[in-house]
Amino acid sequence: MLKGQKTSIRPMEDDDIDTMYQWYNDQEVNLWSSGAWPLNTLQSKDQLAVKFLDGSPDMYRYAILDESDLLIGSIGFKDVNMPGRSATLYVVIGDKTYWGKGYGTDALITFSRFLFAQWNFHRISLDTWDGNVRAIRAYEKVGFKLEGRQREARFVLGNYHDAILMGLLREEFFSLHGKL
Repeated sequence: MLKGQKTSIRPMEDDDIDTMYQWYNDQEVNLWSSGAWPLNTLQSKDQLAVKFLDGSPDMYRYAILDESDLLIGSIGFKDVNMPGRSATLYVVIGDKTYWGKGYGTDALITFSRFLFAQWNFHRISLDTWDGNVRAIRAYEKVGFKLEGRQREARFVLGNYHDAILMGLLREEFFSLHGKL
């Protein structure tokens, strides 16, 4: 288990699926995590179990816990490019009572350190949509930098929005947060 200052990160477990299903069916959680509501809500518990527990060989998903080991979100990575030592990261704080309190930032710092130190990645990237200002600020606190925009690439609540592409290099991260 990975330990941060506020969060712990562990593999997903069978008991997590009911909570994940609630989050996937919450319009507000989906809006801010991906801008894809209601598309994400059209998955059954069985489909989520396959996605989060069995998954594809190139998608790694983990649970984010609070100080009391309560499941509050998920984090993971995909699109691993071993020759380029890179991957794409995602994070969702599904329990809305933890929004705006630094749990997502702490999980990102903890998980990024793991990816840079243990997986030996050189860079990690992520993306969101331009209306997700809270997430962009959290990403910037971790050290992610704006790398690009895809104009009107996201369709959110009936309107087109730009996709925001951000990246973080290993040395940038360690200079901000230290190696340990």
